[in-house]
Amino acid sequence: MKGFFNYFGGQLAALIAFFAFPAIQYFLLRRFSRQEGAPQLWFVPAYGFRLIIRNLPGKRTFSDLKTRVMLRTVVQPGNGITVKTFVDQMLISADDFFLFPGTDQTLVSFRLERSAVDSIDFIFTDKLGTEKRRFPLNAFDRLICDYSANLENMLNFDIKVGKRAELMSKSLARILSEIDAHHVERQFPLDRIRDVH
Repeated sequence: MKGFFNYFGGQLAALIAFFAFPAIQYFLLRRFSRQEGAPQLWFVPAYGFRLIIRNLPGKRTFSDLKTRVMLRTVVQPGNGITVKTFVDQMLISADDFFLFPGTDQTLVSFRLERSAVDSIDFIFTDKLGTEKRRFPLNAFDRLICDYSANLENMLNFDIKVGKRAELMSKSLARILSEIDAHHVERQFPLDRIRDVH
């Protein structure tokens, strides 16, 4: 009987190790992948602003990349409605196959311009700064960039990464004042980054 329990105990330990090892690897990969592909806002004087998925210093490949960028206006509760309403103006909705190590993915490019004394325009551009569309900065509340992708790894545990980057229109006005004072290439903080997965 003792031999049976030793055999059974050994089999049970092997079974647990068989399933526990991949599970531990998966959860460790998820934990360490949280900083991979972080969104960043950069100002490049020749072209304007670029909100990017940062992978230039990275050593990981992303696949099945889906992105969307919108300007959101929040309509406050009022007569006959008790909840906020979101009105979204879609700027970009795109799919890409890969984001390789050593490259960044541009989510949106834009410029900020003073059109009058107290008026600022948000100018949606291509990557080289050519204007596509123009919006008064006070016509929306925030810029939202969503993206999701598979983070490839050598253990074949593809990790799904999803993030939302938000930048308030008030912050954009403050950033323009900082750029007016120091017109050099640099990174600016985002107001909010949400991890989805």
